[in-house]
Amino acid sequence: MMRKVINWLAARSRRSKQYILIIMDIVLFASAVWLAYSLRYNALYDPDINQVLLIIAAPAIGIPIMYAFGLYTSITRYVGEHALWTIFKAVALTAVFWAVVAYVARLEGSTLVPRTVLVLFWLLSLLLISGFRYVSRWVILEFTQEETQRRNILVYGAGDAGRQIAATLKQNSNRIMIHQVDDDPTMWGATIGGIKIRNPADLERLIEKKDISEAIVTMRSANSARRVEVVERLSRLGLRVRILPAFVDIADGKHTVDLIRDVEIGDLLGRDAVPPDPGLMQANTRNKVVLVTGAGGSIGSELCRQLSAVGVSRLIMLDSSEFALYQIDRELASQSGLERVAVLGSVDDPALMRRVMREHAVKTVFHAAAYKHVPLVEANPFEGIKNNVLGTSTVASAAYDSDVEVFVLISTDKAVRPSSIMGASKRVAELIVQDFAEKAQKDGKEKVFCAVRFGNVIGSSGSVIPLFKEQIRKGGPITLTHSETTRYFMSIEEAAQLVIQAGSLARRNDAREDFPGRIFLLDMGNAVRIRDLAIKMVQLSNLTVSDASNPTGDIAIHEIGLRPGEKLHEELYFSVEAAKPTSHQKITVAAESAPEGLDIKEMFRELQDLTVSEDRERLLEFLRRVAGMGLEAE
Repeated sequence: MMRKVINWLAARSRRSKQYILIIMDIVLFASAVWLAYSLRYNALYDPDINQVLLIIAAPAIGIPIMYAFGLYTSITRYVGEHALWTIFKAVALTAVFWAVVAYVARLEGSTLVPRTVLVLFWLLSLLLISGFRYVSRWVILEFTQEETQRRNILVYGAGDAGRQIAATLKQNSNRIMIHQVDDDPTMWGATIGGIKIRNPADLERLIEKKDISEAIVTMRSANSARRVEVVERLSRLGLRVRILPAFVDIADGKHTVDLIRDVEIGDLLGRDAVPPDPGLMQANTRNKVVLVTGAGGSIGSELCRQLSAVGVSRLIMLDSSEFALYQIDRELASQSGLERVAVLGSVDDPALMRRVMREHAVKTVFHAAAYKHVPLVEANPFEGIKNNVLGTSTVASAAYDSDVEVFVLISTDKAVRPSSIMGASKRVAELIVQDFAEKAQKDGKEKVFCAVRFGNVIGSSGSVIPLFKEQIRKGGPITLTHSETTRYFMSIEEAAQLVIQAGSLARRNDAREDFPGRIFLLDMGNAVRIRDLAIKMVQLSNLTVSDASNPTGDIAIHEIGLRPGEKLHEELYFSVEAAKPTSHQKITVAAESAPEGLDIKEMFRELQDLTVSEDRERLLEFLRRVAGMGLEAE
């Protein structure tokens, strides 16, 4: 019942909450006067009419002063030391003005106001006003937060930065326990902000006793060698370690763009991420053997991170890049209880794919392996076709002939009315997956084949944001293909989560019974104009754009023209009518059939011949006929 009441109050509008707070302060100021008289006379105070007017005067004076100090614009759940100091000043000023009113009333003989009442009123007002806000904050945090396990975080460093980090973490959640250590012996045993500062020699025992899993190193004034030593020590103890940059690096601007990107770039998307549905995240993954192809790539590696958190029985990671595979395997090595297998090889190897799926009894496949850089695939079309098309066919065929239950192809918005060989290759890959889905349905096999199509993800290799970031770091210029170019963006974490959830939606009968092999579309929000993105990144780096209106600016923006195969604007579906909603608000589904009369087997044989002969003109004609490449110009 209490939780329902608190949640109801928390859901009220900002103005309604302000009115509630004002009403409570009126009651508290009046109560402070009554309690002051009661304590002074050591009995329940029964005021006369003049004293009632004096009681009413207290909130009449106090509320405007509290309002002037901004105490009704702050948010209760973030009440901290600054708010306490503001309350102290506002209440003190209220007590002074109320004392003047009381003194005037006393001179006129209308009522007696003992001096002790004045002091008691001030102290009681301060106690009641501040106490009510802190109790309210505790209640809100206690009853409005989700039921989650308490997190124990170690903050290494008790200087200014360490104290601010610790105070912020404590203030934002009462389910976070902060433990703090510092190298300075004079601070050992001291308590700062309610946190006891400990000796680093006790680290091992503290981590084991408190079950600490993550640490934040705030030693910004220490030299780099000492910071590295601390980070390495904490890493060896199995903690996830984050670090604040040194003061000198911040002053030199070395970390400016990184910090801004980590914190601010998501704000440029103009879209709200939806928390993942645990049921959909686990339906095809929990206690199952899952294979991710292209596991070392941007999307593939994030899929591996997300899958490692949902309880897969075994995670098979396949990639042709030794370094990329080593990186993600090393990253996930610290996760206890995760059984993982790193497979080095190509998706275009039929024997390898069949052996992997059968030996490990794979149940779910996320096929993320692909060449995705438009200019590179344009320059190397046959390698792009082998990897993106023939590789998809190889993996899908192995999945069909094994015990795989769900196959999910990671596709792209560039597959819609493709203008590039890369986009056309992904559209052909979608057609192959749809063909396997139809075949499974006809053969009565309980197998799901589907594709998930979305746009750009922030931070993926080769995308514009890391490129702009690097160009800004070097002092420019930023290279822009066209001033009107737009693209869709979402965070890489959300993209991976939605891909996993789309695979679960595909298993539902209502999503595949009338048209197998549907294509799921992720809601990318509004398209972002790339020039606007570049300007905002420059501004967020505390720099200015150099153009005709500001020739002395820091960073210039140069237009270089659209490269071969690039579009001015991307699309997610061939027609709006084709997209239908699913039970997930960020995922729609489309039934986009193959060109009429297309024989997939004949198409596949023709494509194999083309990759052998390497006849570019015939390949382009094939992609125009099968994938509709270049049929609609920008």
